[in-house]
Amino acid sequence: MIKKIFKYFSKPTNLAILNSVLIAILILLNTYFQAFCIPTTWTVIVLVICFINTILYPILDKTKFAPLTSFINGVTLFVFIYCVIFLEQMNFFGLVMIIAGIGLVTFIPHFFIAQLIWKNLIKPTNKPTRFYFLTAIVLCIGTVLYIGQDYKKAIASIEKFKSSNYTELDKNFMTEKILGMHFIYHTRFCEFDGWRPPKHEPIMVIGMWLNNRLDPLEVDLKTRLELYKKFFPDKKYKFDCSCGIAYRQDYHNDELWKK
Repeated sequence: MIKKIFKYFSKPTNLAILNSVLIAILILLNTYFQAFCIPTTWTVIVLVICFINTILYPILDKTKFAPLTSFINGVTLFVFIYCVIFLEQMNFFGLVMIIAGIGLVTFIPHFFIAQLIWKNLIKPTNKPTRFYFLTAIVLCIGTVLYIGQDYKKAIASIEKFKSSNYTELDKNFMTEKILGMHFIYHTRFCEFDGWRPPKHEPIMVIGMWLNNRLDPLEVDLKTRLELYKKFFPDKKYKFDCSCGIAYRQDYHNDELWKK
């Protein structure tokens, strides 16, 4: 039975259809519930490219586009690794829920990771394309390390901010994200939470992961919001779209938004 399934999905068109169905499931689940919330603009662009490539690469694997698809697959590998780490507590929960028949969706990212490694590194159709896959991985590792250092610098900036009694802030990409944590930017997944911040910024989350998951600004949520509005007055802090459809009323009616 397993051999028949493997043989069936070894056909490029069948694998492309399977991948498209699995990606559609991920998107629908994230829309209704609140796993990753609303990706920031650059993240949406990357996801669209990676998801389209994941669907089409089995068909393009033997064409002149193979080097490009393999490179994008290297980036996509990191996307799904990120998903697995972000949903870390769901890995065990998913294993338990498989018994009930609904836990399999938790392991869709794991399936894609295994598929991409197998198809691009272990058993590539065109062996030269392995180089492009590995090149993308090296570039992603370099980017991740840079993000970790940038977040570390932002921690130092926040420490100076606290020393100034919250009067002087080095305003940049990362310090804006830190000030907006917990009401704009989503930092972690918890299946027992109510509404979560609507925006998902992977750069900030990766920076946290590489710095002991440290949130350097230790203030309550209302104070945080006041500081954000003071130092970033031109930026939105509440959005029309909540993190997940199932919790939109909780988000829009929260006491945090009431003066």
